[in-house]
Amino acid sequence: MMKILIVEDDPTARYALHRAIRNDARTVLEAEHGGQAIEKIHENQPDLVFLDLNMPVQDGLGVLDALRDSPPSRLPEIIVVTANDSVNIAVECIRRGASDFLVKPYDLDHIRTIVARSQRRWQLEARVLELQSQLDSIPSLGALLSISPSMHRVFDQIRKAASTSLPILIRGESGTGKELVARELHRLSPRNTGPFIAVNTAALSEHLIESELFGHVKGAFTGSDRNREGVFRKAHRGTLFLDEIGDMPVSVQTRLLRVLQEGVLTPVGSEEEIPVDVRVISATHQDLESAIEQKRFRADLYFRLRGIEIKLPPLRARSEDILLLANHFLQGELVFSPQATEAILRYAWPGNIRELKQRVEGAAAMARSSAIEPEDLGLAPPRPDSEVGSNTDWLAPYLEVPLTEGKQKLVEWFERVAIERALELEQGNVSAAARRLGIHRQSLQQKLKDLERA
Repeated sequence: MMKILIVEDDPTARYALHRAIRNDARTVLEAEHGGQAIEKIHENQPDLVFLDLNMPVQDGLGVLDALRDSPPSRLPEIIVVTANDSVNIAVECIRRGASDFLVKPYDLDHIRTIVARSQRRWQLEARVLELQSQLDSIPSLGALLSISPSMHRVFDQIRKAASTSLPILIRGESGTGKELVARELHRLSPRNTGPFIAVNTAALSEHLIESELFGHVKGAFTGSDRNREGVFRKAHRGTLFLDEIGDMPVSVQTRLLRVLQEGVLTPVGSEEEIPVDVRVISATHQDLESAIEQKRFRADLYFRLRGIEIKLPPLRARSEDILLLANHFLQGELVFSPQATEAILRYAWPGNIRELKQRVEGAAAMARSSAIEPEDLGLAPPRPDSEVGSNTDWLAPYLEVPLTEGKQKLVEWFERVAIERALELEQGNVSAAARRLGIHRQSLQQKLKDLERA
């Protein structure tokens, strides 16, 4: 339960404030002067303090100084309340540790808004502390952490599927942890003493993918000055993880189907048939059913790969895991500020866990203090509810020109930001960035050239 302390020498004002903010989710304490306030702050550890500036015995500035010189184990958020509207006084209060400054006579609705905002922050802090204390006991499966029921169902699927010899198709958006799932399937399988080989088929050029998968013999093509095994032979008696299987050229799909059906492969440039014993786990973020309709993916290969299907939920659908994972990725003595915590929870995380990990680790590396702020994460700080949707200051440069020109400039700005972000999330991989943006690789390359000229 949130604790609030009202420090006010006027009993009428104290009663009015108490009555305005009390409810079943809050404990409201009172102090008549600064001396009492210091005692109650140390004894009760309030979360929010309304501190009158002008009081007998010890005034508000004296309380701020005392807390600075002998701080409690947990400093509260302090709102100074005074009839003096001097800017100098406000600055001095903030310098001595106050969070905000409120001038009498104040509006009780404004007070309630402050308390509600502080309570949300307190709830977030409490949740973070709870997660940090429980992190070692959080349900997990290998490197997979989750308190989400949807992910626990995935954990059960992984345990059951791992013991079989069936091929497995993992589906989910980019960044949801498909390779981690594949590694767990291998770790829990009877093949765990064999190799685990992972290959991103989308990262391979079309003329080299067959060689990468099935190997080649010396002289098979220009530049092939030695024999190459290929990943299928490297994964013999183990597990082969084929990521982004939906991007595989149709010509290679035909050869892959034969290997899966017959258990033998023929290296490029050779007629020798080599037996291989490999369990294939594949993954994709694409709609394979639509790809089949468009003749971009073979239906027979789809059914061969889809012995068991595991679907991973996006991070936004398992919101209870967001803070858990963010704190797991945060190393050292760093913590998230309340504003950063709220920004993390409000953000949609289109890049899922990969994006969360990159932003948190980047913020930790570049943090300016022990508390991570929204700007460290590259996230906009949350605005008060009353401001949401009403602040259009950022649009000013586009509103000061004719409509058509402004619209064009806004679209160009949006495209640049979206492309830069996609490339950052995919670590510069143009093919992967194009898939994330939902456009063809050639279109993205042309847009990059246009941006360079702009």
